[in-house]
Amino acid sequence: MARERDFGPVQLADWLGLEPRTVRRAQARGLIPPPDIDDERWSLGLAKTIPDRLAEITAAFGDGDAASRSTGSAPKEPRRAGAAKGRSFGPYQLAGRLGLENWQIGRGQQKGVVPPPDVDGKRWSEAVADMLAGRVEEIRATVGDHPGVGSVKAAEHLASRTGLEVDRVDVQALAGRGLLEPVGTFKEHPMYSLDDLDGLPAEEVGATVKEREDWLAASMTGKEAAAYLGWPLGTFEVTAERGGVRAGRLGRYARTDVDGLRDGA
Repeated sequence: MARERDFGPVQLADWLGLEPRTVRRAQARGLIPPPDIDDERWSLGLAKTIPDRLAEITAAFGDGDAASRSTGSAPKEPRRAGAAKGRSFGPYQLAGRLGLENWQIGRGQQKGVVPPPDVDGKRWSEAVADMLAGRVEEIRATVGDHPGVGSVKAAEHLASRTGLEVDRVDVQALAGRGLLEPVGTFKEHPMYSLDDLDGLPAEEVGATVKEREDWLAASMTGKEAAAYLGWPLGTFEVTAERGGVRAGRLGRYARTDVDGLRDGA
């Protein structure tokens, strides 16, 4: 079965009819969501949500007539809510009304400072929008001014700051110890504040990296263990299970356990 199509930043820009720099700027402003595949690429499903925002993106950054190029016709005027239902706002319209970035609305919901939509479970009524207009500073103070980064970008940020070879699993380990708290989530993946990353003691980061490196040196993958023993992988896995040997962190087996299997064979 063919793998679903996905996009790097340049491919996404070409697909949307935008310049790559516009994609970068729109992502920084929250108009384009962060990549959902390894923090580097956009899935086809996520990419399909972006064309509806092209008019807003081109209005913000003046990227020529991209919306017209991508559809073959001039962009349509936004549909106005019916008068019978009263005025209401989607998340991007609400952000614009309040002078917030789009991501701050979703993060505000996660933090409890923006209530759930009260119109059909998708939109906010004008009454709620008016109420939130008086709480903009509270929302900003709660959610911050940066959407945060995923574990891959967090590791890159820490590596640049410390000079160490930090991996995303080190970020996950720091979070697991309570040294790093996610500021929110995207697609159920945790997002981390740059300020919190900068506040981590360098010695804690170093100790976490060393612990991972020590474990890598003292362990093997299943394939490595099978090759070391001269066994087929299936033989190794069955023998390990019968011998009570379980994979540890990162799905790796302790070398001492592997040697024990050989000695007991």
